[in-house]
Amino acid sequence: MGVPTFLETGHMADGFPIRLIYTGAQFNYAAHWHDEVELVVVNGKQARIGVNEQILELEQGDMLLIKPGDVHYFMPGTERLTILLFRLELLTGSFTSEAEMQELGALFNQTTIIPFDSQHNPGEYVEAIATEKKNQKPGYRWLMVSRLYDLIVLLLRTAPPAAENENAPCWPCVSSKKFEFLEAVCEYLEEHYAEPIKLEQVAEHMKFSKFHICKLFKEIKGITLMEYLNHFRIIKSEWALLFRQDSILEIAISHGFNNVNSYNRLFKKYNHCTPSEFRKRHRSNIAKYQG
Repeated sequence: MGVPTFLETGHMADGFPIRLIYTGAQFNYAAHWHDEVELVVVNGKQARIGVNEQILELEQGDMLLIKPGDVHYFMPGTERLTILLFRLELLTGSFTSEAEMQELGALFNQTTIIPFDSQHNPGEYVEAIATEKKNQKPGYRWLMVSRLYDLIVLLLRTAPPAAENENAPCWPCVSSKKFEFLEAVCEYLEEHYAEPIKLEQVAEHMKFSKFHICKLFKEIKGITLMEYLNHFRIIKSEWALLFRQDSILEIAISHGFNNVNSYNRLFKKYNHCTPSEFRKRHRSNIAKYQG
């Protein structure tokens, strides 16, 4: 069996378009992506959330809207969150006009930090959805969907205008066929991340040209194939730094890097610290948390 893919499936139960997840204090969650929209509400003091190549810093009350297909993960130091996942295509019906679909596309085709605003607080709608889920009174699922519609309308009316981008994909973000292609590429990369993978190998495995694979991957994910691969290597190495006794060089080589210098450079790009600093800082945090 290969390394588990970043792709997460099976979020929705019985075709219901909403799922809620609650996290505890001081947790880590490995990198993943999915074809649901994700809304993250920060209930604790702070959150450090990685999205593709960025590390986003959020404070209590802030919300992060993560568009389908973006690789994201939760860094050490992140505290209590409420996570709302939903399948927008299950909420839109034949009554939705083309213009309204374009509005939804502009809103949900970009990952956005929504700062806390006491006047227009989208977190209150997430809390209302969570309350209905907890109490499960008659008709609660209808009310959950209704509150989600209210939340979407609030976001549509209060979100800043999206920057125009001719290359941005239209709604839906990606078709199911493109997701299947992307999943196959990502599974291959993640199974062979410890090897010196070249684009020619990926192209041969997928039976497509290098140009086609690189173009489609960048179109869907917004980052290059090699950026995705190196990001995955860094994420995997973080867990090794925390829970294995290997040297930095041994971890670098076992995670697909040719030398410790390139590993240090990329690690610092994503974490703003060296692997040694990361290990020292977070091992002490884990020891405090477990103790």
